[in-house]
Amino acid sequence: MLIQPRRQWPHVTSSPDLDCGTGSPTSVRTDRRRAGHRSAFLVIVAAALCSGCGLPPDIETSRLFQSAEQAFADAESPSDFADVATVYQEILDNGFRSGSVFYNQGNAWMQAGEAGRAIAAYRQAKRYLARDPYLDANLRSALAGSQLQADRSLLDYVFFWQDRISYSEKLAITTMLLAVALLLAVGYQLEKRRVTVKRLTYATLFLLVLSVAAVGRDWQRYEQTRRGVITTEVMARKGGSETYEPAFTQPLADGSEFEVITRRNDWVHARFGQTGTGWISSRDCVTY
Repeated sequence: MLIQPRRQWPHVTSSPDLDCGTGSPTSVRTDRRRAGHRSAFLVIVAAALCSGCGLPPDIETSRLFQSAEQAFADAESPSDFADVATVYQEILDNGFRSGSVFYNQGNAWMQAGEAGRAIAAYRQAKRYLARDPYLDANLRSALAGSQLQADRSLLDYVFFWQDRISYSEKLAITTMLLAVALLLAVGYQLEKRRVTVKRLTYATLFLLVLSVAAVGRDWQRYEQTRRGVITTEVMARKGGSETYEPAFTQPLADGSEFEVITRRNDWVHARFGQTGTGWISSRDCVTY
């Protein structure tokens, strides 16, 4: 899988200066209408183009990616695949985020026998590759042996389409809906068929509210909530030390998912869905 460079920031030319001279009332209204439509149209074009723009990978990132791809093809043992995963991690540590990188890192961890780390990589890839069938299949395979999986909340059922649209696509849709709402607002002031425009405006605002809510939920999930996955069978404790009693009657299996409550030194206080909370050493998990 190749890294697809993101589009460069486009250059949007400004509209020509408007003629501010005098004229008949009809011509003035016509000019205002055209100016309003032109301005709103430019807002939509700029928003649509800028919502998906970004920077392509630099030379070093491309070199590392090609090196990882070649190493993956040549790998024969679990340790070889683990080395490949660390190369992908180097790309991520350098600040380049891509669904392809997370996806391929997950594949490397799966080949290395590290299901927990693979789950963490696949979960992060879902942010960028929302509808990738191969990613969904590999994630299901990685989760097959896990003991505790991420819980679905009521909002997951309300926003049933949430995971079918990527974070960047939601931002683009929200921007477009906002631009359309502005266009309709201008049209409401200029057009004679205000009833029709008003209905369209209300419908657009309704969709805009849903889209903003979806973006806000993704922001909460990806930016404000820290999650993690157990990477080896481990017994959770009631405190941040091996001296504390076990938090559960059974050890946690590789691939068990959790939500981070807090961190203290080398220990993570985690919430394991409906099972409860416990402390685990940071060496026994990966967080993201």
